Amino acid sequence: MRSARDVQCGLQPVVELRKEAASYAYSVRAPRSKGVIPPSSYSNGGFSTLADCLLDVARALGGDFKRIYVRLDGYCVGERDIVELRRGPQEVAAALRAACDAVASAAEAGAAASEANDP
Repeated sequence: MRSARDVQCGLQPVVELRKEAASYAYSVRAPRSKGVIPPSSYSNGGFSTLADCLLDVARALGGDFKRIYVRLDGYCVGERDIVELRRGPQEVAAALRAACDAVASAAEAGAAASEANDP
């Protein structure tokens, strides 16, 4: 039988990053299960930059998890290794912001095309 720690290390939490006024915050939850989005199990905020927020995510989760799913401002922006958050938070923040902007632009373009096709 696997220990609770072994099972936990096999899980990959979802980290929801978001801009709140002049600061950043995040929450952590388990991945979707059978279509159900579980509630957040942990949250923290008040970080002046996205990179600072990512460093706190690494500190909070690094002892228990190796990888996370990442959502930024409501958009799925991929997966990251916790070690990346520690070693290069500014680079990871820039990459996540670029991915978020690309996904948001694609979503807006799709919505605009859908509206143009409506009779």
